[in-house]
Amino acid sequence: MKTGEKRIVLHFNQGTIYSILCAVLPCVIYFMVKRKNKNKLSWLFVWIFILYIWQIYDLTGVGGLSDILYAPQGGMNESIIQAKINLIPFDTIERSFYLNILMLVPFGFLAPFIWKNFRKIYKTVLLGAGFSLLIELSQLITTRTSDINDVIANTMGAFIGYSIWKVFSLCCGRRLKKPIDSKWDLIWYILLSFSGMFFLYYPFWFSRAIAPLIWG
Repeated sequence: MKTGEKRIVLHFNQGTIYSILCAVLPCVIYFMVKRKNKNKLSWLFVWIFILYIWQIYDLTGVGGLSDILYAPQGGMNESIIQAKINLIPFDTIERSFYLNILMLVPFGFLAPFIWKNFRKIYKTVLLGAGFSLLIELSQLITTRTSDINDVIANTMGAFIGYSIWKVFSLCCGRRLKKPIDSKWDLIWYILLSFSGMFFLYYPFWFSRAIAPLIWG
């Protein structure tokens, strides 16, 4: 591997770690404050969920303060809202619509699996819709597209995920019905991880100021 290629890979790895830390660090602080006693298996599923929602933030390009403070052309943005907005449902059904459905299927499965409070279908579906809406609203300050169809697709994905959990819970009985975490912790994980990405994630600053120092 050439030196230039090594630097690209190194920068990618460092940027990924930085992004994960922004989302996970607030959750770690929450863990330390609550000082819960859980077995290793319980922690494993909670961490899987936290890393999963970080991956959603990373894939969707969740907006943050960096999008307001650092304009693509340099300087600050003249207007806070930068995104293209589509409020027409089902105007175009493309491949991304189906991918957005798939993206929230694990959300719909993990929410009732880990948290007993979300074992009513309307709670999981509404939470999935709210989570998707939170991301779409944050994208208003980016140069991406804020699309109502993404919210619809994500909500459908949460519904499908819940349905899969329901089928498995009926087949496996108590194993999939035993709660793993406190009932409202899911809300905190979402809010804290999102806040970490919104307030702490500055990719332009990291790539220009911090990454060169790490490279040496």
